[in-house]
Amino acid sequence: MSQGFIDDDEDDEPALPRKKRPEEEMDITPMIDITFLLLIFFVVASKMDPTQTGKIPEATNGLAISAKDSAVIFIEPAGGDSPAILRRYDGSEFSKDEETATSEIVEYLTGELEKSIGTNKNQVMLLGDAEVKVSEVTRVQKIVGDAFQDLEFTYIAVKEQ
Repeated sequence: MSQGFIDDDEDDEPALPRKKRPEEEMDITPMIDITFLLLIFFVVASKMDPTQTGKIPEATNGLAISAKDSAVIFIEPAGGDSPAILRRYDGSEFSKDEETATSEIVEYLTGELEKSIGTNKNQVMLLGDAEVKVSEVTRVQKIVGDAFQDLEFTYIAVKEQ
């Protein structure tokens, strides 16, 4: 071999496989930021008012329920933000105070359910005007459900326009 000439074959070491660099982790911070911004937007932009007026859908068919076999409560709209007017079958009004009205409703329904001829009445009928808020019907229905847990049925009827 001549001087000045370097033999590359002798100095080369076998090539080692390249080490893979650890994969860079994806930064999800911007995605989390956008998710929270969207969540805040929808919470602020949505209406969470359970007392909104809702229209009760018209029934296409239904069962004929006799008022004689039911304890009946009439629900009439009071207008504005006032609570609905609740009346007994004979037309007398329940108290406007919510706590007093609750006890009067329970007392009235207990008497009505016990005074039927032959057998006890086993259902309650809530008769409402089309303009009554759904929240008012639900409030009365909750009073009935809480006080009479063994009651078979609670029917809701809406006066046609």
